[in-house]
Amino acid sequence: MNVARAAALALVSLGFVALVLARDFTVAFPTDPLGPRAFPWLAAGLLVVCGVWTTLRAKPHPGEGPSAPPARAWLALLSFPAFALALDPLGFVAATTLEFGLLARLFGGRWTAGLGVGALFSVALFLLFVQGLGLPLPTGGWIPGGG
Repeated sequence: MNVARAAALALVSLGFVALVLARDFTVAFPTDPLGPRAFPWLAAGLLVVCGVWTTLRAKPHPGEGPSAPPARAWLALLSFPAFALALDPLGFVAATTLEFGLLARLFGGRWTAGLGVGALFSVALFLLFVQGLGLPLPTGGWIPGGG
C-alpha cells in the first residue's frame, strides 16, 4: 500500500469516528437552526468523501518504500504545540504572526513576507472572532485591558 492510499484510509477512518462522536453532540444553549451537529457532520462527511476519492485515485509507485519526512515537516509539526503555548503570554495576534512567518519560511517563503502576511491575517482573524463573533481571544497584554 502506498503512502497516499494509507493517508487517505486514515482520513476515512477519522471521518467515521467524527461522525459517531457527533451523533450525541449537544449544547446547553440555543444555537443555529440546524443545531450543534451541523458543522461536525459536515466536516466528518468531507473527510470521508475526500478520503475515499483519494484512495480511489492513488496510484502505486514502483519501488516506493517508506521514507522519513523531511526535517521541515518535523519542525512544522513541532511548531503547533509551541504556538499553543505562546498564545497566552504573547496573545493571539503576535503568536499567530510568528507561527505564520515560521511556516512560510519553512516552506520556502521570506521572513518579511511571511510575517507581513501573518500580521494581516492574524489581525483580520482577531477582529472576526472578537468583534464579529464575540468570542474572546488572548491578547497577551499587547492590548490595554487584555491579558
